[in-house]
Amino acid sequence: MKRQKIIIVGSGLAAYVLASKLWQHNDVTILTKNTTQHSNSIRAQGGIAAAIAAKDQWQLHVEDTLKAGVFHNHQKAVETLVKEGKQVVTNLLQQGFLADRDHHGELLLGREGAHSERRIIHAGGDQTGKYLIYFYQQLLQGKIAIIEGQLAVECVMEGGECKGIMTMGHDNQLHTYTADHIVLATGGFGALYDTTSNDPSATGDGIAIAYRAGAKVSDLEFVQFHPTMLATQAPYNDLISEAVRGEGAILVDQNDREIMKGAHPLENLAPRDIVARVMMTELTKGHQLYLDIHQIKNFQTKFPFIKSVCEKNNIDWQQGLIPVKPGAHFTMGGVETDLRGRTNIPRLYAIGEVACTHVHGANRLASNSLLEGMVFATRLADYLTTQSSVSFSNIPVNQRLHHTFHHPDLDRLRKQMTNHVGINRSESGLKQMTEWLEKFTLIQENHLTSYVLSRGQIQMQHHLLVAQLVTKAARKRLESRGAHYRVDYPFKSEQWRNKSITFQLTKQGVTV
Repeated sequence: MKRQKIIIVGSGLAAYVLASKLWQHNDVTILTKNTTQHSNSIRAQGGIAAAIAAKDQWQLHVEDTLKAGVFHNHQKAVETLVKEGKQVVTNLLQQGFLADRDHHGELLLGREGAHSERRIIHAGGDQTGKYLIYFYQQLLQGKIAIIEGQLAVECVMEGGECKGIMTMGHDNQLHTYTADHIVLATGGFGALYDTTSNDPSATGDGIAIAYRAGAKVSDLEFVQFHPTMLATQAPYNDLISEAVRGEGAILVDQNDREIMKGAHPLENLAPRDIVARVMMTELTKGHQLYLDIHQIKNFQTKFPFIKSVCEKNNIDWQQGLIPVKPGAHFTMGGVETDLRGRTNIPRLYAIGEVACTHVHGANRLASNSLLEGMVFATRLADYLTTQSSVSFSNIPVNQRLHHTFHHPDLDRLRKQMTNHVGINRSESGLKQMTEWLEKFTLIQENHLTSYVLSRGQIQMQHHLLVAQLVTKAARKRLESRGAHYRVDYPFKSEQWRNKSITFQLTKQGVTV
C-alpha cells in the first residue's frame, strides 16, 4: 500500500501519540506554531486518570466523569474513554514510561477532585505532562518531520474536502502543505483569558480554522476555570495542581477560615466549577485566598515543580500558605468530531483539546485530559491505517489584496474575555462583549490568504473569531450547567438538558 502523507497541526500529547502510531507506514509531519516546547500538554501536572487499581472499576470512573460533566457528556464517548483508556495506559507502562512508584515497585496512584478512587498515574511528582512529551519525543526522534514556527492560517479546500493546510512563518511568508489527511491537534483557547494556566500559544487557532472551512463547532460556552493558579502578577500563571488538595491541602482566607467548609459535601475536592465560584465570591469581597499545605508531608518531594515555581516567585512555601486564584484552564468544547476524530469535512480531523467528542460534558473531570489525548489519537490512528491516499490538483495561489484591518491588542481582548465571558456571566456582560467585538474587522470565511495580512494580524483574526463564537454560545445557553454559570439564570434547566449549541458557517443551532 502506498505511504500516505499525514500533516498534524500542533505538538502536544495527542499529536505525538498519533505520530507514534503512524510513522512506520506513513510520512508524518508535525507543524507547530512556536516550538515543540510550547503546549499545554507539557505543562500538565496532575497525571493520567485510569481505573487500573485492583479495587477500582471502569464503571466508577465513568460515573465520576458523568457527574463532573453534569451529565452533559455523551455516555458512549465516556465509556470509550474509560474502557480503552485502561489498555492505552497499560501499553504506555509496558513501553517503558517511568511513572512514579513506591519502594516496592507499585504505582503511586493519586486522587483528585470528584474522583471516588485513587486512580491518577503520575510521573516526576507533578511533571507528568513534561515526562510524557519527552518520552514521545525520544520515541519519534528521526522518524517524523517537525517544522516549528508555522502558524496555521486556513484549510486548503477542494471539492468539499480538506487537501492541505496553509501556514505562515515568522517572516510573514505563506506556505502550503498538501496531504492525504490533515489533523488538528492545536489545543484549546484558555490563553484568551488574562488569568490562565495555558501556554500562550493556546488561543483556539484550530477552532477558527475548522469553522472557516465549514466544520461544526460545539459546546464552546463550557470553559473550565481551575481554582488554584499561583496568585502573581505574571501574564500567564503557574498551576497549583489539584493533586495538592488530593494530598490534604485546604483552601483558607487570610484569617485561616476554611472557605469550602459547608459549601459542598466534598469540600476542597468538590468539582472545579464549584470551587472556582466559591473562590470568586470570596475574592470579590476583598479576601485573600491561600492553599494551606501544613498537612502534607514531604511537600517538596511530592511536588518538586510547584516548590520551584513558588521559589521562582519569591513565595516561601515552607510557611505553609501558597496564594492562589482561579483562572482559565481547559475548554470542553471545540471542533465537533465522532469517536474516531473525524469532522464533518472529509480528510479533516481533530484530536485532543481542540476537539469536541462530548466526552467531558459541561466540566472535565481532573486528569481526564491526557487520557483523552491518548485514547482518541489511538482511535484515529487505527482509522487512518485503513484509508487510502488521494491525488492532488495544483493548489492555486490567490492574488492577495490590501485591506485596512482594525484590531485590538491581545491584552485588551484577554481582559474583556475575563470580565464578560469568565467565571460568572450575565446577559448584560455578554452583550457588552458582543458590542465590543463588533468594533473590529472579522473575516469569517475561508479566505484569510486573500488579504495581505501579517502573522500577528492572522493570529488576531483567529482570536476574534473564537471570542465571538464563545460569547454567542454563552449568550444562547440560558441556564447554569457545569463550568457555564449565568448569574441571571443560576440553575440548570430541563429545557437545556442534553442539548448542545453548535455553530457552522452560515448555520447555528441547538442539537440534541
